[in-house]
Parts: sequence; C-alpha cells; structure tokens
Amino acid sequence: MAAFRLTGRDRSLSRGGRTGTGMAVALFVLSGCSVVANPRPAVVHEPSLAPGGPVGYVVCTDAVTPVELDTRTAEADIPLGLSGTPALGNFAVTTSGDGRWAYVVTSNGVVSTSAASPTGSAPLPAGATTSTIAGNPVQPAGVGVQNVVVPIDLVAQEARRPIKIPGEGGTHAIVVLPGGRTVLAASGSTIVPVDAVTRRVGAPLDLGPGHTIFGMALDPKGTTLYALVAGGVFPVTIASGTAGAEIPTGLSASSVYSPHGIAVTGDGATVYVVGQAGVGQGGVDFGGRVLPIVASTRATLPKTGFDRFGIADPAALAITADGSSLLVVDSANNWVNPVPLSTFSAPPTPVPLPQPSGSASISGTQHPTDIVLGPGRSGAFIVVGFNTVRPYEPGSQTFGRPIPVCSGAASMAVAPAP
Repeated sequence: MAAFRLTGRDRSLSRGGRTGTGMAVALFVLSGCSVVANPRPAVVHEPSLAPGGPVGYVVCTDAVTPVELDTRTAEADIPLGLSGTPALGNFAVTTSGDGRWAYVVTSNGVVSTSAASPTGSAPLPAGATTSTIAGNPVQPAGVGVQNVVVPIDLVAQEARRPIKIPGEGGTHAIVVLPGGRTVLAASGSTIVPVDAVTRRVGAPLDLGPGHTIFGMALDPKGTTLYALVAGGVFPVTIASGTAGAEIPTGLSASSVYSPHGIAVTGDGATVYVVGQAGVGQGGVDFGGRVLPIVASTRATLPKTGFDRFGIADPAALAITADGSSLLVVDSANNWVNPVPLSTFSAPPTPVPLPQPSGSASISGTQHPTDIVLGPGRSGAFIVVGFNTVRPYEPGSQTFGRPIPVCSGAASMAVAPAP
C-alpha cells in the first residue's frame, strides 16, 4: 500500500492580508507535474459578502446553500459550476478552520463554466495557462468529469474552477488538515491529497480493492485520519501518509449507503462508527450498529453496544458538545436516536422528526441524511427531505422551523465567520 508523501509547511490561505502558518502538510511530492512559481495570494473581495456569524454550508447536486446558524436563515445559493446529477450521497462538503474556504468533492458532473473566462476562477499562477494549472488539466465547458474537488471562496461567496482528482467510484468524504491548505478527498478506495493554493494533486493512497471509503474523520490534533470502509476502519498517519492495519467493525456493504458515519470524540480517545450490522437470509439487513473504537489501542470495545438502539437505517452521527451523547439520524424510521455514552447500554427513546406542513404522515418521508453540531449553544442541524434543514435542540429534544435549502441536499458542514 503506497503512501502519499507530504513535505514542508502548511501555509493557510490569505485572510484579511494576513497569512498564518502551521506545521501540517504543505507541498505534495508529485510525479509528472511541472513546478510553477508561488501563486499570488487569494483575492479578498470587498465588501465581504460573507455572513457575520457561524454558517452551515449544505451541499446539493449543483449548488451550496449557506445557512446562518444564529438567525437560522438561508442565504442565496452558491452555484458549483457543474451540471448533471451525481448519485445521491456521492458528494460531500467540508470547511477550513478559519471559515475562509469550503471544499466540495463530487462525481459525475459536467463543467458548465467557460474555460477561457471561468466564472469564479482563482488568479492563475505565474507561467500557467487556462488549459493547465500545475500539470492538471482544467476541464473545458461541457466536458464530463469523473471526480472533482470544487473550492468555494466563502468571503466572495463563489465557487472556483473544479480540480480533477484520480480514482474510480463514488466520492463520499472530504476533510481539511490544520493550517487550511491541504485537502484530503475520498475518491473510491483512494485518499487524494490536494494543495488548495496551487491546485496540485498528490499521489493518492489506495486502501485496496473492496475498500470504498464512505466517511473520514480527523482526530482533534489533526495527526490521524480515520477512513470508514465496508467492514472496517483504516487509521492513516498524516505525517507519513501511510495507513495502518484495518480495524474490523463488521459493518456491511449491503446497500449503496453503507457504511454510514464516523466521528471522533473531542479528546481523541474514542472513534464512533455507525452502520448496518450485516445481511441475513434474503438480503435483509440485521439493523444498525453503533460501535466504539479505542484510538490508543485501535481495538473495538466489547459488542455490548451493538444492535441495542433500534436503528434501522443509520444515515449519520454527531457527538454533542458536552460529549454526553451520540446523535444518530435514522433515515428509515425518520427519527433521531440520542445514544447515551455514559452507559452505552440503556436503549434511548427515539425522537421522531416532525412532518412538513400539509404532508402525509408516512414514516421516513423526511429521509434525514446528515446531522452536524453548531458551535456553542446553537444546537444540532439535520439535513432532511433532500431540500430542508431542521434545527434540533438535544437538551429539550425539540425542533425548530424548517429552513429551505437547495434541491438534492445530502451533506452539511459548519464554519465560523470568515
């Protein structure tokens, strides 16, 4: 299993005329790519169009909707510059820690902007042309793309040109390393490093056949990445770019949406995964599992937590800010399961999602696909019905009014104000 190689320092993207530094990844060692001069700093548009508080960014098939978490209102959609319809779940979004950038990984789209005069394009590095940037082809208008990363300037509220990445299969996960410069995108069974400033694509880390990546999570220090695959989790050491031995979970690949979710506790001690427990006779799923993994030993805890929580089709999970509960959204039962982490044995009482006004009362019509925690006391936010976000207060187990977002919504990420 080859490693992706990382060298140097990670310099965060320009923000308000200042450039931060960190000790994480900088330039990748690339093969077959020409070296270009240092890029010009990212342009900060004035006046800023970005909201003044924390924002959730909801990704859809062809756009991202910013949702102001304090006021719980949606802003104008940010077009991705792609047309076409990726398979549901084959796209994901993440944000940089400074709230300056968002990154969407998606597949099977078609570039709709002009390569000669690209809408929302970044300034070209010295010596580069509109046909190549750091050895990577820029897709012309109307040309289909397999897997791409789309950078979004959250100050200017516009998408930049997509960056083509290698790999086959779906795209289900993306993370930004500390420092804000390096993006790791899941593309099929590979983890692809992308330098967000130069747009250079590094050599991918391939986890091997049958190991399509369904989710990724970083530990709080940004030193270990956990990649969720059918049947296991691969720990990846960021410094060396190498994967450790697979940690078995027993989560099946019985459907296109399995496995479902992964999260790391605030202290980095435990990794939680949720997904289908397996397949019985006739292809019937046994039901959902919530499984803790001890990060220090990379071993799963005893199976006392398996199959106790009435989760039929887990779609995503999030850990509450105080670390007391794991919130699991169930797409089949149309509810939220607050799993108590103190005992991890008492079955929780599921909290049904409210039906939209005027809809028939049919279980599952909301189809929750993601859940994220807002900063501070802003609560949780659930992507439901493929076009709505529902605020949720874990303490009182109550829901706020629905927030309409772009069509085909499936994933959400939270960022501070840039």
